[in-house]
Amino acid sequence: MVSALSVLTLLAISPVCRNHKDNDGKKKSQAQVARQSTLGNIVLYSDNIETIAKWRSVISKATGMRVYVYDFYGHKARTRQAVEHFTQNNKLDQLKPKAVFLQIGCDETPDATDNYQDSLFDFPTGEVCTLSGAMKRNKRMAVSKKDTDISPANFAGAAYHIIKAIRKAHRDARVFFLPPTTPDKKTNPQTEQQLKKMANMFCVPYIESEKQLQDFDFLWKGIKPKLGKMLILGDSYCEQRRWINSLEKMAQVEVTNLGITSASMRDHFNDRKAYPYADNPVKTDCNGNRNTLACQLIKLHRILSGKNLLKGETSLLGYQPDIILVEGGGNDFADEPEVEAEYENHIKNDVRTSFAGALAHLTTDLHNTFPNAKIYIVVSAGLYYGHTDNPFDYMEKARQQRKAADMLGYPTVNWDLDGRLSFIFNNSAGTGDGSEQKPFRYNVPTDETIDLLHPNDYGAQFLAESAVRWLTR
Repeated sequence: MVSALSVLTLLAISPVCRNHKDNDGKKKSQAQVARQSTLGNIVLYSDNIETIAKWRSVISKATGMRVYVYDFYGHKARTRQAVEHFTQNNKLDQLKPKAVFLQIGCDETPDATDNYQDSLFDFPTGEVCTLSGAMKRNKRMAVSKKDTDISPANFAGAAYHIIKAIRKAHRDARVFFLPPTTPDKKTNPQTEQQLKKMANMFCVPYIESEKQLQDFDFLWKGIKPKLGKMLILGDSYCEQRRWINSLEKMAQVEVTNLGITSASMRDHFNDRKAYPYADNPVKTDCNGNRNTLACQLIKLHRILSGKNLLKGETSLLGYQPDIILVEGGGNDFADEPEVEAEYENHIKNDVRTSFAGALAHLTTDLHNTFPNAKIYIVVSAGLYYGHTDNPFDYMEKARQQRKAADMLGYPTVNWDLDGRLSFIFNNSAGTGDGSEQKPFRYNVPTDETIDLLHPNDYGAQFLAESAVRWLTR
């Protein structure tokens, strides 16, 4: 068994020793060890040392990095003893790993229920002040529990405490989940379903194979993929440009960004004569249909013509992008079940007030304008849970966007699966008591956001990494 103590002992071994044995037990040449040391380190956390052994070999092979293992000292991860021992005794922060992999639930016993919102959030919901000044308004939203009130007895509770400790110890590392079995063995279907749901909640990629590890080659090997010319339609995530700035550092790309704050993916009204589009949408004009992604299409065609350019605009006459991203949904609610049931009809009859109808209009126009461009739908990030009193509504919205994209035959960039930051770690309870007189404030900065809704420069890296993953896989 490789415990934390033996891992720390390994650190004393010279990384360039001629016959150095890494902790997978295989001999390494001097050149191999030197290369691994240059690429960086990876740490694996597991509650079963035998199960993680094969994954250690697979990850080492896929990434070329040195891999260290930490186990929970024989405890199952879903126990307070394991969580307390982990949070108090994890001393591997000096490794500065590039990635951290977490494997829990290796006994494969599923949780009695996956109603994880009751484990993580207080109900009834708290009163929240969303803005200040003239725009001040209050709303009800789910509020995450205090740390001491979150039990580690299920996957969600255990993961909450462990991931929070991992992010504190390894701030610059990318975190991944592994199945609770070896790479060549199937996971209990119910356990797997619960783990995937839990991974989605914590915006942590769930890796099931070596092939999926290769989707992140740009991280392991420091390669800057060539994406070419990229056109983006989007909302505030794009207009603020933080994730785009990160993307430009990770990839060779030239971005034309039409994103506008507060833009919705869908039309608000199907009557486009009474509620027309604007050819220069602005974030403060959300009346009718005047700030939708369809408005950005109208603006695009005006700029493509090279005529009627407004101050600060540059002609796109002759412009031909290689990739087009249609990003949005953060300012939309999920479609009602009866609306989703009409997706096929909405696509056929150009009904743009649903995700399917709106995306059909947008992608048809973009494909006809740029027939050689690759078009992707960027699934809504759901960056924080506080939009509604149901903290997992974003899962439904993301599923609907993916369904619509699939019906239309377009690939997706799945920000909801691995590009989102988690509100669970950003409890704003310290700003009030949740009453109408003393509401919580959610628009306060956190480690990953500027206001619990939009990413800061650090948080934007998650969105950019996710985009590169789905665009290059």
